[in-house]
Amino acid sequence: TPMLIQPYQSNELTFAWCYRVYYRWRTHRRKPNSVLPKLSVETFGGLIQPYGIHLLELATDPIDMRALVSLAPHDSVSVAASKMKGRISKWLTEQMPAESAKHLARGYFAVTCGASAADEIDAYLDRQGEHHGYADRARPPVFVRTYEATPETESVLQTDHAITRLRFHIVLATWRRRGVFGQASGEAVSDLWQQLQTNRRLRFEKVSFVPDHVHLAVTLHPAVDPASVVVALMNAGQEVLWSQFDRDVIK
Repeated sequence: TPMLIQPYQSNELTFAWCYRVYYRWRTHRRKPNSVLPKLSVETFGGLIQPYGIHLLELATDPIDMRALVSLAPHDSVSVAASKMKGRISKWLTEQMPAESAKHLARGYFAVTCGASAADEIDAYLDRQGEHHGYADRARPPVFVRTYEATPETESVLQTDHAITRLRFHIVLATWRRRGVFGQASGEAVSDLWQQLQTNRRLRFEKVSFVPDHVHLAVTLHPAVDPASVVVALMNAGQEVLWSQFDRDVIK
């Protein structure tokens, strides 16, 4: 009898996260705006606070605006950009009622920021087997795969009006940290995850499986929120384990 497996729902998950994004955008047609430099941290922070967006740093001049913000896992970079630019445009219109309504350019630049550089994350994922004491086994229950970028996977991340580089280090642990994954199951899950790249608008850079957790380095399209990716990966991984490695899970 096939087992009924309930899919994970986003509202069931508990996240521990650091999700910081550096944004930059300019005025419409780079027209100098004398009011924009007067936008303070306190004012802008108050404007975006109702959206749950936390302002960490801000710098402005008559043409450029640069902000470092903290987002929640269910926030996408593009939606957050739209909300922030909308609030700024409204504020500028209130300060300059006689001016044109188009204060800001359509496009923006965004990049994720963190304490660890990409090379450090890559090396950390390589060391998981050694770090957790599995490397000395005759058949280490470890699976590591690096994905090379291709024109097809890069095209999934492209946007018409933004330049972004949104890299995430995701860690998923098994229930109660029970050892489940091995080389074969890690590879099978990785293979299915790779098939999700186009529909989910993401690109895998590296995965590292040990028995009770998995690390992933991924790059996302700005319209995709990290929480939705996590749910999709968990459900796909669960499907593989119960359909192909049910004995390992039960054991």
